[in-house]
Amino acid sequence: MSAVDFSEWAAPDLELTFKGRTFVVRPPSVDDAVRVLALAVRGEVNLGMVPGVEIPKEIQDVLDEIKPGDHPALGETFHEMKAAGISSATIDRTAYYAVFYWARGKKYADALGTLLWSPRAKGEETTADAGGAPRKG
Repeated sequence: MSAVDFSEWAAPDLELTFKGRTFVVRPPSVDDAVRVLALAVRGEVNLGMVPGVEIPKEIQDVLDEIKPGDHPALGETFHEMKAAGISSATIDRTAYYAVFYWARGKKYADALGTLLWSPRAKGEETTADAGGAPRKG
């Protein structure tokens, strides 16, 4: 029996470049994927993307299991970024981006990142300046 090389069909890593350094984020495990999807639901609800909807109890239960400092969408890369001295605000943004990258794809994550963190007209405050994204990403 011959082996099939599945490498080109597997989910690719997410590469995040910041100040000349590239951090490689592996796709979430099965268990973390459940948490990432729950985080995506919470993010969309908190951002008002689904008006009038509350987070379902089953999803909130998954969210409640996430430990402080755990970033299911970043995995071990969170610890690498922390050790590299990356600011907590930047790590939070990368975690938020990674949640939507894994849950909805690159185009969606890029569009959301542009909306949340790109500077607007001169002097206008961005969402991130006003407090940034929720923690636990």
